[in-house]
Amino acid sequence: MSTPELQTYLAFAQEMMRRVYAEEDPTQIHQWASDQIAKLGGAVEDSAVMTWLQSFDFYEELLVKRANDAALPADQRKSIDWLWDSWNRLLDPLEPGMLAVISAGDGQGKTIYAECLAEHWARKKNRVVFVHYELNRALMLDRRAARHTGITRRELKSGRLTRAQSDLIFAMRPTLTAWDGHITYLHTPGWSMEKTVQELRRLKAEGQCDVIMLDYLEKNAPSRRQIQMFGNNSYQREADNVEQLKNFAEATETPVLMLAQMSKAGKSTSSEQIDRTDMRGAGEKSEKANVVVLLKRERVVDGYSNEVNVIIDKNTIGATGSFKQLMEPEFFRVHDVERRELSQ
Repeated sequence: MSTPELQTYLAFAQEMMRRVYAEEDPTQIHQWASDQIAKLGGAVEDSAVMTWLQSFDFYEELLVKRANDAALPADQRKSIDWLWDSWNRLLDPLEPGMLAVISAGDGQGKTIYAECLAEHWARKKNRVVFVHYELNRALMLDRRAARHTGITRRELKSGRLTRAQSDLIFAMRPTLTAWDGHITYLHTPGWSMEKTVQELRRLKAEGQCDVIMLDYLEKNAPSRRQIQMFGNNSYQREADNVEQLKNFAEATETPVLMLAQMSKAGKSTSSEQIDRTDMRGAGEKSEKANVVVLLKRERVVDGYSNEVNVIIDKNTIGATGSFKQLMEPEFFRVHDVERRELSQ
């Protein structure tokens, strides 16, 4: 047992035995072991300790990698940038371990943004994991079909498609499966964050997880551990979920974008006054996130305006600011005001 990595595994095994013999709660043992295993996977290359000399080696290798990536043609670069020019003007691409949040009230279109971004990232050679606690599979796939064919979901549900519409639907498969990346959908109603993170670790270990989209944070179920620790305090449970997600992102160097609800006060606040403190359970989300984007559509007589106020309220990788975009809710699309940038 001479190498540092083997000594690390021995220490893990000894601590596991200690916890078992101490008869700790099995759920807590499982959570601890899962966190340690994620860290052990990168213990050799990604140790918490970096010597002074190693820091120069690491940085020089990073510069070479960036230069090699920049030399590739644009269509061959693997990037987690943003679909729309308006976003890219303020935001740099997501980097390993980053946590980004898109927050909006019910019916404001945050899932439409998530779907468009996930597809954009898949086109850019990324293996995307889309975790959704709410949408059923049929609804999600209808939305995808509407976005890429221009056929409304009402028409898709009717079962009375014309020959031309059917041709559009079946032409979608070869087009989308020709992308260099792909999306793995996790339909997880009733899952706790612990169970979700466990599945994400499995996908990461299998090389199927470059970036994660989670829709949306407040919808996952509490674990037994969380019920024991926090009872009915949903805000403490949500803060714990954010902590788990951020720890996973950093331990595995995987960027995560999660959707979050706006608070009741935030829903009634005007787009000129809204900020990240209007998110539900804003404290932990705002503190842990590298990027916070707020979406606000004003009420009109028959629902919401198709004009979206986008507020980049926190940004550790660029500037903050606000701008407007246009949404096509019937086709689950978003585009810039100046230029259409649809998920195609």
